Amino acid sequence: MGRYPPPEQERKLNLNSYTFHINLYDLAFLGAIFTGLTFALLLYFTKTVNRSANRFLALALVTMVLWMMRILAIDLKLETYLPWWNRLPMQFLLALGPLVYFYVLKITRPAYQFRRKDLLHFSPLVLEQLALVPLPLLQLLIFISGITYLYFSDKLIRNFYRRLQPVLMDRSLLEFRWLRRLLGTTALLWVLWLFCGVIDYFGYRNQLGIHVYTPFIPFS
Repeated sequence: MGRYPPPEQERKLNLNSYTFHINLYDLAFLGAIFTGLTFALLLYFTKTVNRSANRFLALALVTMVLWMMRILAIDLKLETYLPWWNRLPMQFLLALGPLVYFYVLKITRPAYQFRRKDLLHFSPLVLEQLALVPLPLLQLLIFISGITYLYFSDKLIRNFYRRLQPVLMDRSLLEFRWLRRLLGTTALLWVLWLFCGVIDYFGYRNQLGIHVYTPFIPFS
């Protein structure tokens, strides 16, 4: 009988075991998640001239939001309270590069129609979802995919410039300047992310926390 805590103390222990410890980092993530979801819904459902292009951008945002939700769940140790949470597919970073690429493609070539063979660009997701490769190799594949599609996205814009008549060149350069800057910034973030990953793997044996990687993920 003496080995068990009194009922009142037992209730306090149970209450403490289900307490969330949320810090400023987590609150910032929650704000980014709700903002990203709202913006993604607006992009996907709002009827505009570039609606089909915006839908690819919306899916890219959803990809990032899901990743942020996964990181937040790890930080909050959500699997302690919801054991089924870890079984949800929430990491689709190998789709991020192709989604950005098709967004740029639809902006620069509005008449382009998405075809079945274009789904092959998203086939590496099978590796990510089935965990068929080790985590360091997966991070390297995500980096290669992201940089490759960013390069081809920038190439689409440059080819678009070449197709224009000289009299329209200056106006169109201004029109896509923001997009080229965004692509360049995203490429820099990918490089910084890989740099942190290499330091973590070879210097700290994967012991650095998730907070180190988060600021360098594109669109975060």
